[in-house]
Amino acid sequence: MDKYLQNWLDILQGMANDNTYKLAWGRSIVEIIYMNEYVNHGDKIEIPFSLISHHMLKYYWNQTFFFNLKQSPNQKKPPRVYQIVSNLIDQYKQIENTNIPIWFNRLETFFVKNSILYEKTILNISKILKIDVCWRFLKANGIEYDIYTLDEKKETVIFNKRDAMIIKEYAIVLTQIMNYRWAQLLEQFNRSPRIVSKVQGSMNNQIRRKNLAKYKEILLKQFKNGLIKDFYTGETIESNDISIDHVIPWSFMYSDDLWNLVITSKSNNSKKSNNIPNEEVINKLKQRNESLLELLNDEKSKIELRNAIELDYVTKFYYDAII
Repeated sequence: MDKYLQNWLDILQGMANDNTYKLAWGRSIVEIIYMNEYVNHGDKIEIPFSLISHHMLKYYWNQTFFFNLKQSPNQKKPPRVYQIVSNLIDQYKQIENTNIPIWFNRLETFFVKNSILYEKTILNISKILKIDVCWRFLKANGIEYDIYTLDEKKETVIFNKRDAMIIKEYAIVLTQIMNYRWAQLLEQFNRSPRIVSKVQGSMNNQIRRKNLAKYKEILLKQFKNGLIKDFYTGETIESNDISIDHVIPWSFMYSDDLWNLVITSKSNNSKKSNNIPNEEVINKLKQRNESLLELLNDEKSKIELRNAIELDYVTKFYYDAII
């Protein structure tokens, strides 16, 4: 194996992490080189900190906005980059008057309109990379590896062209390793399920919400005489106003499970957004599942719902979500 590639693997295997900065830094570099976004200087290439900051902003934006994934064990004092990204998300919500998550790669118009806000965010992330990340990434296993050089005055990372081409050749392998290590860390900091899938999907903008229409007929079995009741309010709703909602938010579960789906109105579904319900709602969901089980004819759905009741998924995932 090429010595330079082995150095990268040794760093990724031996790095000590109390947050996800170094993995975000490394993954950004690999993606930038793979996408030919660097500045070419003949036998060397340069990557500005600002470009790495942009890529890191993308990763943290998607993971935070869609899944609220914590990036370190100290919830009372989260990493500064996480705080910066969370603050930017809050400002986006306020400016756009929406709580609906949006992919980072769809923010171009927003950033053009709010260029000062974007530039300030990138500058603040770059400061952290300069002080706390760029040089730490090189150290692992008690060794300082020579995989790039830093020009701290220009705030750039410099690679030999040959080394950069090795990174490009093995970019997919390096990315998979970093995604796996990132997911391992997040499993220590979060009780959220399906973290590997969330990391992979949020990195590649490939998260897709499934159509819940197939559950509609099953859920409507609860109602007689055409009187459809909103799960949350108990009010009667019209058939053209039906919406199917995840009681424990989809952003936490990252799955569609019958035991967690209820009928509500479109307006109530929109208002609830990704908010976690209170215990009263959770207890009501348990009762609903017990009564729905008696009404099911489809054997597969019946088995799935019975297993969820017996294993008390409602309680388990609810308490995981609020911790």
